[in-house]
Parts: sequence; C-alpha cells; structure tokens
Amino acid sequence: MKNETLLGVDDSLVMNEEVGSWTAEKYRQFQLYAQLFTKGMKGKWKSLVYLDLYAGSGQSRVKGTGEILLGSPLIALSLDFQFDLYIFCEKDGAKISALRSRVQQCFPNAAVKFMDGDCDNPSSRIGDAIPKGALTLCFVDPYSLDIQFETVRSLSQDRNIDFLCLLASRMDAGRNPHNYTKEESTKVDRLLGSSDWREKWETSKTGSAREPNLGDFICREFGHKMEDLGYLPTELHEMRQIKTDGGVLIYHLALFTKNQKGKHFWQQASKYSQPQRDLF
Repeated sequence: MKNETLLGVDDSLVMNEEVGSWTAEKYRQFQLYAQLFTKGMKGKWKSLVYLDLYAGSGQSRVKGTGEILLGSPLIALSLDFQFDLYIFCEKDGAKISALRSRVQQCFPNAAVKFMDGDCDNPSSRIGDAIPKGALTLCFVDPYSLDIQFETVRSLSQDRNIDFLCLLASRMDAGRNPHNYTKEESTKVDRLLGSSDWREKWETSKTGSAREPNLGDFICREFGHKMEDLGYLPTELHEMRQIKTDGGVLIYHLALFTKNQKGKHFWQQASKYSQPQRDLF
C-alpha cells in the first residue's frame, strides 16, 4: 500500500474544510492499521464493520498545495481486505450528500449505511446499525477536542469495538489551558465524561518544576476512562504523535482495544507509517 493511495481527484463535489499537510500522516497511520485489522481478523468474526463518526465528505484539499486527500471513508473502502459493512455518520447535509455521491461512483457494490445527523445525539442510535457478533473498528476524528465520552461509552456496551481516536491535544487543549479549566467551560467535561478532572489537573501540577501540558494530561485521563470500560491500558508514549512539517506536535492518535492482537497491529502500523516505508 503506497502513499499514492491516499490521493483523490477534483470531482467538483463538496469537500471538507482545508487541512494541513500533516493530515496525510494521520491518514497513513489509519490506513495501515485498518489494513492490518481487516487482513488479520477476516473470517474470525461473524462480520467486520467500519464505523466513522465524523465521516465528512470523503475528500479534503491541503492548504497551500491544493493537493487532494481521500478522507477516512474512502480510504477504508479502498483497502485490500474489505469490511463487510461500512457505517458513515455526518451531521453536515452537504458533506454527507457529497460522500454518498463519491461512494456510489467509486464503490457502487459496497455495503454502506449513511446516517445523517449528530453522532453525539442519543436519539441517533448508531449502535443499532451494527450487526450482532461483529467486530467493529470505529474512527473518531473530529476537527477539535469534540469527542464526547458518553457516545464512546454507549457504543462500547455489549459490542466488540476498537476505537481509533484523534485527540486534539496540542492543537486545541494544549494551547487553551486557561480557557478549558474554567468552570463554565464544559468541552473537557464532555470529553472525559465528568468534571472531576480539574482537581486531578491541579494535583498534577504540585511539585512540578514547570506546569505540565494540559493536552498531554487530557490524553492520559481519556486513556484511564477507556480502561474503566474494559480497554487495555494505552500510555501517552503509545499514542501516535501527529506533527506539522516543522516538527510541532499538534495531535495524538490513540488506539483503544481489548485485545493484545490490536496492540500488535498498532505497533506495526506506527513502525511503518513514515512516508518512506511501506508495509505491503
């Protein structure tokens, strides 16, 4: 699987908002993990399902270069080993309409369910679309620190789901520590599913030579919350760092799985996700 498989074409349909060049690094890691996931698990479960909570339109244009990147839905559909079912959630009507068109044009025979609306709305009942006995890979890739833990918790109940989550640790949280620690700010409360994190944050600063980074703290706390749901521990160093071309850390891409095989796949994907290295 070469990097070229991440590239799209200008089809005159609606695209996502412009993205930074580092987005290709995120998608490369996603692509390699999803490929190992489908290849390794094919035939071992009743079915394999791909769930994308913030699916978007399927393509993005890179700011500054004009290069077009495939989004996660189209990358998942392009894998050598296919999922049995794809579920795409998107609340922006124009984007999901464009995604429908792209899927119909390029993958007319794929089994796809489109779910219009906010994935964090309890009435959406996304979990009902997942067949019983399936193994699911859920990609959670919002634009900022907008993951809601209650959505993740609800989906994980009585289902076999690996979550691949993009945490806007330095792009969002790390740059706005004073805003997010205010009592009236509830974004981190929703991400972690509670408001008691502020006390832990203050405790973490005690005795430190310099103030720790709020984004790193949030990543660790989110990992602990996933452990409470029965997922294997995921330490900060296991999360894939996504950096700008200048080497500035902006995101952490984290896998949460209940199986050591998933951990192994993640390590392999992280090893080979650099542009000059290819796993297949």
